[in-house]
Amino acid sequence: MAHAAHARTVLVAGGCVVPMDRERSRFDDGYVLIRDGAIAAVGELAALDSAVADAADERIDARGCIVVPGFVNAHQHHWYDLFRGLGGGMRLEQWIGNLLLPAGRAMTAADSAAASRLACLEMLGTGTTTCLNHSVTVTGPDWIEATLAPVVESGMRQLFCKELRPQALDDQLALARAAHERWHGAGDGRIAVGLTIETTAHWVAAGTCSEELVLAGHVLARELGLRITDHVAGGTMSREGGYLRFVLETGRTDLEFLHGLGVLDDRWVLAHAINVRDRDVELIAASGAGVAHTPTSEAIRGAGLAPIRRLRDAGVVVGLGSDGPMVDTSVDLVEQMKVAILQQNQLHLDPLALTPLDALAMATIDSARLLGMDDRIGSLEPGKRADLAIFDLERPTIAPYHDPVAALVQSARGCEVRDVLVDGEPLVRDGAFTRVGADDVRSIVGEARERAHALLARADVPAHRAAARADLPAYV
Repeated sequence: MAHAAHARTVLVAGGCVVPMDRERSRFDDGYVLIRDGAIAAVGELAALDSAVADAADERIDARGCIVVPGFVNAHQHHWYDLFRGLGGGMRLEQWIGNLLLPAGRAMTAADSAAASRLACLEMLGTGTTTCLNHSVTVTGPDWIEATLAPVVESGMRQLFCKELRPQALDDQLALARAAHERWHGAGDGRIAVGLTIETTAHWVAAGTCSEELVLAGHVLARELGLRITDHVAGGTMSREGGYLRFVLETGRTDLEFLHGLGVLDDRWVLAHAINVRDRDVELIAASGAGVAHTPTSEAIRGAGLAPIRRLRDAGVVVGLGSDGPMVDTSVDLVEQMKVAILQQNQLHLDPLALTPLDALAMATIDSARLLGMDDRIGSLEPGKRADLAIFDLERPTIAPYHDPVAALVQSARGCEVRDVLVDGEPLVRDGAFTRVGADDVRSIVGEARERAHALLARADVPAHRAAARADLPAYV
């Protein structure tokens, strides 16, 4: 059931407000005034007219807290929650063939619904208000309904990217168009629809892509104004079964493939981009495409570190994503911010390669820009939707602090979020979900657990070989 945005005035008062606007303003004793689900004003609390403050229908005390835009997860796979932690010890090529593909084949729409409910709770409970859901399974109307209905119920935002496959391409395009007509703008405008077009070498080898698909999908995306998400330049640099093998066989990189087809433009959300070359960086920058960086996912696969500072220095918009718990166990964007800083500082041997404010931008306004939503979300500015997260900085794990942004990014954890609002509606209040009670949370977790065990029983995945993966063949 859709929920209308609250037609009330809410005042978030006190605390350090970090709007993530162009000026990178900061209000150490700030406020956010919300009217009808939109941000009406932001600034120092002392400058707010007392009559306006007194007239608010609700006042949220944020003293001792940091108030930031709700996080925007630019790359996530919702159903991976059911296989949390099973990918440990596998390189990407092994993981795709031995876990992802057989698990996906065993999934049902009901499984997807259970995973979606759990994923929404996990994201909201760690400060994420919007995500891009990159579909890697073949989905029909029932599957999409099962995936998105729980998102609408949760109150969070999602850009659901419908996959395309080369088999029966006309039918695939028709399904994508129907999904757009049915769901784009659903949930009081919180649901959007895009496309998933897989062009990286591993997915091409799995039969999920063709030049005809890429060209036809891009035409549909242009017609409907859709974002396209794509895994690119990922995997190990192996001549036997990794990314390097396919580069050598085809004589081109993933980015050169898209550029050669004439489709690389600003609608592409390029996930991972670990193995991009100098020419690839130039192509991305010139096209206006952006990159979704998933630092812990890349690290746990042992696949290398994406050159994020180089991409940012070239003018590429880089957002932050989590991938999914089947890859790296967590979708906590606070964790992703911290790891992104550590990795880039180490990669570039520079403690300022990526600053806490840079990382916060990647998790908020830059991810929103990457998803084409920065006119509505990603920063706390008048006219934008009131999506925000409030973190208590007075916890023993964080205090005493001297820089609120650094405290959030480098000392906090996502699960320490106190309040989360979407369209001005509190979806998390004092650490508790507002749309689901404690018993409902236990039920959601319980169903997900039962379905996960049933899936493992019927899917041919190496569920019980978590310690030793060297014997697993690479996917070819």
